[in-house]
Amino acid sequence: MPGNDRNNRNDDNHYENLGGVYDFDDFYDEGYESDYRNGQPYSGQPYGQDPYSQDPYGQQQDGYQQRPAQGQPRRQPAQNGSRRPASSGGQRRTSSGSRNHSQPDRRSRQSAPRKSSPKAQKKAVKPEKYAYQNRYEINEGDLKNNKKPYSKKKGHPVRNFFRIFFAVILILVLVVNLMIWHYCGLVNRVDKGKRMKTDASIASDDVRNILLIGSDTRSIEERGRTDSMILLSINKKTKKIYMTSFMRDMYVNIKGYYADGTECDTWGKMNAAYVYGGAELLMDTIEYNFDVQVDEYVYIDFYSFVDIVDAIGGIKMKVSDEEAEGMIPPMAEQNKIMQKEKGSDYLTHGGDLLLNGNQALAYARLRYVGNADFERTSRQREVISKIIDKVKESGPLTMMDFARTASESLVTNMSRFDLYCLFYKALFSMNYKVESLRLPDDDSYYYDTTDDGQSILGVEFDKCKQLIREEIYGQK
Repeated sequence: MPGNDRNNRNDDNHYENLGGVYDFDDFYDEGYESDYRNGQPYSGQPYGQDPYSQDPYGQQQDGYQQRPAQGQPRRQPAQNGSRRPASSGGQRRTSSGSRNHSQPDRRSRQSAPRKSSPKAQKKAVKPEKYAYQNRYEINEGDLKNNKKPYSKKKGHPVRNFFRIFFAVILILVLVVNLMIWHYCGLVNRVDKGKRMKTDASIASDDVRNILLIGSDTRSIEERGRTDSMILLSINKKTKKIYMTSFMRDMYVNIKGYYADGTECDTWGKMNAAYVYGGAELLMDTIEYNFDVQVDEYVYIDFYSFVDIVDAIGGIKMKVSDEEAEGMIPPMAEQNKIMQKEKGSDYLTHGGDLLLNGNQALAYARLRYVGNADFERTSRQREVISKIIDKVKESGPLTMMDFARTASESLVTNMSRFDLYCLFYKALFSMNYKVESLRLPDDDSYYYDTTDDGQSILGVEFDKCKQLIREEIYGQK
């Protein structure tokens, strides 16, 4: 309609009634504050351009145009051409604000792209445009602030399971190691005493020897005669554990140092060495007479042995009727020492019996049934084997009780770190085969008496040394 055609409007008051704004471009004549760089207007965008100039899109080669000096036309065509050709016949408005109505309809002209405001850019962000919308949860507040949503990625269930599994295993290993270190600290450790240099030739890095000393005394300070002397040898090459019993009546050269530090060099029964100079003199005597290296020992008394057996719930032993009756005298002595009621734990018959600590000790000390001390050493090794087997079959709680009781009962010259390493070595040796030996064996002793009439066992030491080399060390 002619009345609605902008080209036919000649009434300048029509635009003055709009508050002096002739066109949308005139309203943005100076542009946004963000269009200024270093105090100068940024003319890369078309804000402030006169749409009716001859060359409204003229610009310099670099795309920027400086503000014209005062008194000069506002728009100057670029020297090296413009992006788009100027509208032919275009004229500027007159000072009175009139238009040249020969100018084509402004609505038919394509407007230059304008810079979007930050607010408009925020509104343009839509959740569905994010490629990760279906994989992650989207926080609407992050979308409003034009931020990438926080990724709540969940790991693969199998991977998470193994992570948790290995974390639990690591914690358990740490707890077990701390407990082992704690138990090693409970052991009664003593300083290494004075030793004699013997230059024992039977030694190997594959074999570790620990001397087990059992005494009929109630404390280590008494230094009574030893009822049990067993060399525990762990051979990691052959994967075997050897228990070698030294018979107490062997007549040997006791050589080393007395308890007061003076030199000792005398002949006597094997069990007298501990009385004269303690564990150090006993180890020196073994090294000197049998040429086998021994540097570590563990001492155990009556109370300790009884507590250890009771901690694992007793041991099953095959006891004959004769042995059951013969256990009464040593058990009566034990009840008196441990202040138990008279007649406690007596056996009325033999059989496959579950022996408690007091009964097992009497069985190991039994001497006057069978072939005297020969069978007694055999019973002692059998009792120790049963204890080891029972520990292997026990549950975690029983093993912990056993470790605590044994740690508080034993006396040793090993350091805390040595005990810690020995515990792990024992764990890896649980499946080792246990074998028993006796020194002297059947072919290396003879009965004899001393000048004062004591019954002794004469020993052929060379045969005993050869037996140790072949059986324990695998040397020919």
